[in-house]
Amino acid sequence: SDAVAALDDALSGVTDVQRVVLKAAAGAGKSYALKRMVENALHHELCSRVCVIAFANKQIFPLAEDLGLTLGQGRVCLLVAKGKSAEIADSTKDAATVVEDAKSVPATAEVVVATSHKVGGFGATHLRKQLGNATNGDHLFDVLFVDEAWQLPLHRYREVERLAPIAVGVGDVGQLPPIDPGQNP
Repeated sequence: SDAVAALDDALSGVTDVQRVVLKAAAGAGKSYALKRMVENALHHELCSRVCVIAFANKQIFPLAEDLGLTLGQGRVCLLVAKGKSAEIADSTKDAATVVEDAKSVPATAEVVVATSHKVGGFGATHLRKQLGNATNGDHLFDVLFVDEAWQLPLHRYREVERLAPIAVGVGDVGQLPPIDPGQNP
């Protein structure tokens, strides 16, 4: 609840928070909280599009499915590498739109779920051409969610942190660099 409130305040401009860090022990409900934060962000009048990233495919597939079941297939797009869609469960394909390149992300997508590799660098350029900027006007997304943030190497985070004015890092206690600069030299 505190993380949801902090994100809402950041979106509203009540605070100048640029990073929200949700740390909890394994099994504490971080994935549930992440999905709730995505849903609440999209209900905010100043948020039209978010991105949910992780370092590995095994993390994003279930997230895309759960978000698609909650928000609807047309609102959630899972962006995967070429040839990876064959590995995705039918239940995920039924819940979320699955594409293999940024040019195929539908304009109706409010949630783009991908690995950091797919939205960093040229991926961001292609997504911006396809989708334009989000509500904030200066960024591709209004919020960037990073699941298991501790697994994302700093150089990968640096490629994607500029995609949204607010980043939300979710991870285990004591394992949140690079999102948590207080613990990352």
